[in-house]
Formats: sequence, structure tokens, C-alpha cells
Amino acid sequence: METRTEVQGDQAGPVSARAGLTRGGRWRLLLAYDGYNLATNATLSSGVWMIYLAHHGYSLVAIGLLEMTLHVIKLCAEVPAGIYADLLGRRRSLFLYCGLSAAAMLCLALPLWPSVVLSFGLWGLAFAFRGGAEEALLWGLARRCVADERQQQGYYSRLISRMYLLALVAEAAGTSLGGVCGQLEEALPFVAQAALALLAMLPLLALPEERGASLRQPLGHLQQGLRAVRDDRLLVGLLLLAGLVEGCGLTIYYYHQLYLVDLGLTLSQVGLVIAVSQLISFGCTALAPVLLARLGRARLLPLLLVMLASGLLVMSLSLAALSLAGFLVLFQGAYALWQPVMSTWLNERCSEAQRATVLSLQTGLFSVAMVALFPLFGLGLGEMSYRTLYRGLGLAATGGLALAALYRFVFWSRRGWQVRRQKKGAGTRAR
Repeated sequence: METRTEVQGDQAGPVSARAGLTRGGRWRLLLAYDGYNLATNATLSSGVWMIYLAHHGYSLVAIGLLEMTLHVIKLCAEVPAGIYADLLGRRRSLFLYCGLSAAAMLCLALPLWPSVVLSFGLWGLAFAFRGGAEEALLWGLARRCVADERQQQGYYSRLISRMYLLALVAEAAGTSLGGVCGQLEEALPFVAQAALALLAMLPLLALPEERGASLRQPLGHLQQGLRAVRDDRLLVGLLLLAGLVEGCGLTIYYYHQLYLVDLGLTLSQVGLVIAVSQLISFGCTALAPVLLARLGRARLLPLLLVMLASGLLVMSLSLAALSLAGFLVLFQGAYALWQPVMSTWLNERCSEAQRATVLSLQTGLFSVAMVALFPLFGLGLGEMSYRTLYRGLGLAATGGLALAALYRFVFWSRRGWQVRRQKKGAGTRAR
């Protein structure tokens, strides 16, 4: 069976070229991944879990500590889970994610504090097993589906964009359905999400297993992964940028809803703004493969960073219409583009043998950003206004861009000077 062929290491070539993967075979693999993607992103609990906990007497401080506990556990488990996915199987890692997330939802259905704490711990552990394995498995599917390795990057960019688009649809449907289920029975959204997580295992059975390395030496594998990252300065920069931007983006997404209320919007108007932001995210995610194909990294990366910085500055304005435009068009649009674009660039530079481990470093940095930024935002907003905080972040991002541009100018100027000196020396020796 073609779906049982395993890819191991950098020596594994495109499976479609070796095993003759047919068009029907490709569609079966992609539809199976879509089924897993839809089932795991139909998060019925996302719109009701904070209300559920508050209804049972948990304070906002306690809820914040639970969220921080999730990210701390996730951070500690990220790299070991990435090594597990590379050495024992990325599909196997996603099976663990489904099982752990189902157990977390069932524990959350019991509002007693030991069960709730255990739920958030299991939730964090589940996300760690999902972290690097999900995109590493998708990259492996792209590798199987194209015969020409030069087309793999473009094919993957379309697949990751498709994954995010389906995730947006599933999340919107799941959130709406979760509210309806919560009105019928408060524990029903969590039980239903646990059932969906278990059902997501079925399409995973139709996917091939992907391993990065055949030698099961965890410490040696980690050392190789860290060495590969250390030797690639661009990869280091992309990992740091990805963790920081995605952490800031998610934190601002949550807190900005409170800012909209401060601007005078009603709850129904805030809901409408969030719905519009989802539509803009959908359109920008669909646009990501086109921009990747037409713009190089040297132009697309600064463009996205400029959009994010400009969005923060416009969001700091006191006029509600301009602030909304900055949030919806500039900030949210750039953030929606950022995720599939950065995923493509990171996978392009990762070694196949350590792919899930390296990608787990990025999700780990995201957890570090969330653990630091989420409470810091809350403390900062207690001492200053949203406008001041957004303006400060926008200016910091602008300063970072200026430093990056200066570094690039100095680096390339020095490199050009060294090349000219080498050519001049070679010409002198030739004479």
C-alpha cells in the first residue's frame, strides 16, 4: 500500500516519483488530512470555557493562572514532543494529541478544581505533541504529492494556506455550535469536543507515517537539531520573529476586544468586528501563496512587519473608525498572512531529519511569548491606556525594523567590499 511507505531522513526523495502516486492517491491523502484538520479545529469550547469557569466561581486571576499553567507545561514539553515526533513518528504524535485533548475536555466538563487544573495540564501537553508534528507531517505529504522537488515549496504554501482556511471555517462553526450546546447543557461543548478529538484519529489512520530519523538517540538528535539551527543565522532570526509576532498577535487579539468596548462599541458591535476580522483573515490566508510566489523573502518579510507596526500605530488613534481600520486591515490582515508564509519559510530551511524538533522550537518560543506577554499586558493596561501601549509597541517594532535594515545594509556592504577585495587580490596574483 502506498500510504504505508515511510519517509526517513534527508535522503528520501519524492514518493510520487518513486511509488507512482496517482492523482486519486494524492486526493485521498489530502482529504484525510482535511478531515483531521476540521475535526481538531472545531473548537466548541473556545467561546464558552471562560464563561463556564466564571459561572462556577473562578476569578479572572485564577483563569489567567490556569492559562499560564497551560503554556508553561506546553513550553516544557515542546522539544521532547518534537524529538518524539521525529524519532517515533509524526502521525503517532498527532494520535497522542487527539487522545490527550479528549481527556482534557472530559476533565474540564467537571468544574471541580483538581479536575480543571488537570484539564489545563493535559491541554498544554496535547498542544506540545501537536506543535511541530502537524506541519512536519503536512510537509511530508507535499513531498509525496509532487514529483519535482523544486515545486515542493510552492505546493506546501498552498497546502498550509488551505489548512488555515479550513481551520478558520471549522473554528467559526465550532464556536457558534458550542454556544448553542452550552445553552442546552453547560458541559455539552466539552463532551462534544472530546468526541470530535477521538473521531479525528480515524482520518489519521489513512495518512502515511513520517519519521525524520531512523536512529533512536534522543540526546544526539537534539544536539543535531540545535546545531542545525545554530549554523543557520536566517533560521534563528525567523524562529525568534515567528514566536514573538505570533505571541503578540494572539495577545493583542484577546485584549483588543476590551479596547473596542472602551471606544464605545456595544457587545453586538464587537461581535460584528470579530466576524469581519475572520473574513479578512480568510481572504489574506488565501492570498498568501500568491504573494509567496511573486514576492521574494527580502520584500515580503519587511512588508508584513511594516503592516504590523503601522497597524499598531493606527490602532492607538482615538478615532474609532481609524482604530478599527488599523486592527482589521493592517494588523489582522498581516497576522493572517504571517502564519502560512512563516510556516513555509521555516519548513523550507529545516532538515528533514530534525524537522519536528526545529519546528517545536518555534512553538516553544510562542509559548515563552505568551507566558511573558499575557500577564505583562494585563499589568501594563492597569498603569497606562491602550493607546499608549499600542503606540509604544508600534514604535518598538519600527525601531526594530530600522535596526534590521541597518544591519542588512552594513552586512551586504561589508560582503561586497570583501568580494571586491578578493577579486582585486586574484587579479594581482594573475598578473
